[in-house]
Amino acid sequence: MRLPDIPQRHHRIVRTAATLAAASLALVRRRDVSAENQRCLRLGTALATGGLTWLTGTTAFLGKVGGSSGIDEFLESFTGRGTGPVSYSYEVDAEGRTGGREGGVDPEAWWDERADLKSPRFLNAATAVAAGAAGWALWPLTENIAAAVDKRLPKGVGRGLNAVASGGLVALTGAVIDTVGSWADDGEETNWAPVEIELPAHIRESVELLLSQPHPNSPSTAEAVRKQFDSAQFFVWVTYPDSLHSGDEPVRLDSQQLAQVLEGEDIVSIEVRPRTVSPSIVPAMQTYPITGLTCVADHADDSADRAAGGEAKGSMELSIEIVDGRLNRLDLGEPIADTDADMLTAAALRDSVPGTLHPEETGDEDEAAYWSSLEITDEVFDEQVHTLESWPRPEELSIRVDGQ
Repeated sequence: MRLPDIPQRHHRIVRTAATLAAASLALVRRRDVSAENQRCLRLGTALATGGLTWLTGTTAFLGKVGGSSGIDEFLESFTGRGTGPVSYSYEVDAEGRTGGREGGVDPEAWWDERADLKSPRFLNAATAVAAGAAGWALWPLTENIAAAVDKRLPKGVGRGLNAVASGGLVALTGAVIDTVGSWADDGEETNWAPVEIELPAHIRESVELLLSQPHPNSPSTAEAVRKQFDSAQFFVWVTYPDSLHSGDEPVRLDSQQLAQVLEGEDIVSIEVRPRTVSPSIVPAMQTYPITGLTCVADHADDSADRAAGGEAKGSMELSIEIVDGRLNRLDLGEPIADTDADMLTAAALRDSVPGTLHPEETGDEDEAAYWSSLEITDEVFDEQVHTLESWPRPEELSIRVDGQ
């Protein structure tokens, strides 16, 4: 069992609590309790010291409010581990249950993470225990020093100064962290994680159009794909600001925050995680043999230009990827041209023997160009930002069946 780290979204609460706790702890004196209760006061002070040390070592205290402090990177240089958000994936068994704790973390991996002696969480907890032990051992000495100071000052002034100094030091530490964070912001790395979305209606309708077509090989495969799609959750990878850091806890975004993280993202794939995985899809590894082709227009993300048609500049293909018998991803990519059909005609095959080269006909030699399959790219596709809104609608698709 471990003390959970506090999500960074609670920065201000944690810093305020730490400041007030430090100030309150400094107000208490040994002479405030009877001799028989001083041992309890000593124990309470030691526990409070340990707890305050742990609180000021959490990511919620060390992180800059609304941004990165650079402390995570500093700690990582010593621990070899990151302290940012964890990527979540769902491990689903044959009955559709997600394994591990929330987010699908495997129980064995969970234990390994906690057992890592270089983990910032472990180091923070160990430091807190050491601080508590030191507080217990040094309590008589600190009390003697406090009593000596109080004798030289008017009544109550010593307590007040000590409280202000202790609380002010904690508050000043937070301010220094923010200052360090402002220096580190320029080199800040982008946060990258999946966010669950409600699949837009036009994308769902486009996929359903593909699934409604007669399967070229197996109707049972089409039915298995359809069942998984109907029960699926959908995720896209997005960049997000440090203000949404939450340690290793998932973050619930409101509609405005979700729109902000999706805005401007180039989304060419949507991850699919079906809750229902039985029956499995056969073959287990495949691209669904029915895809949808569409043309790219000048302003594909503008509804008025969609209606007008726009200038056709390229093409895209909507496809469904299947891995391990489960739906895995919806892809929007370049269609793969079948050039072999043009070169390897029946006559060419009849006259061919081992060692026969069949060059592609290029027509006008002045315009001839030779491309490897790795060099052929669709520049229009590469340059366009594909938001969810710009994904093709059913009426924009022409159906392509593998092998036809």
